Amino acid sequence: MCARLRPLMALLEGELCVCDLAVVAQLSESAASHALRLLRAHRVVSVRRAGRIAYYRLDDAHVRMLLDLAVAHTVLGRPAG
Repeated sequence: MCARLRPLMALLEGELCVCDLAVVAQLSESAASHALRLLRAHRVVSVRRAGRIAYYRLDDAHVRMLLDLAVAHTVLGRPAG
């Protein structure tokens, strides 16, 4: 799976901080932070701060719907024909 898609797929499960997202998405913390900065700039994710920790979550219903569809298609596979 592409490195830009992994953070989004990880956020389908809910809120994650940068360090947890990096582990789940198999990225360095720096790469995860950079990806989140870009996604936030495009209003795909939103942030909630709790002290010094920032928690990110998907903020775009259309992106969530497309990711859910992509997951469903990969699980079900393609129909024959």
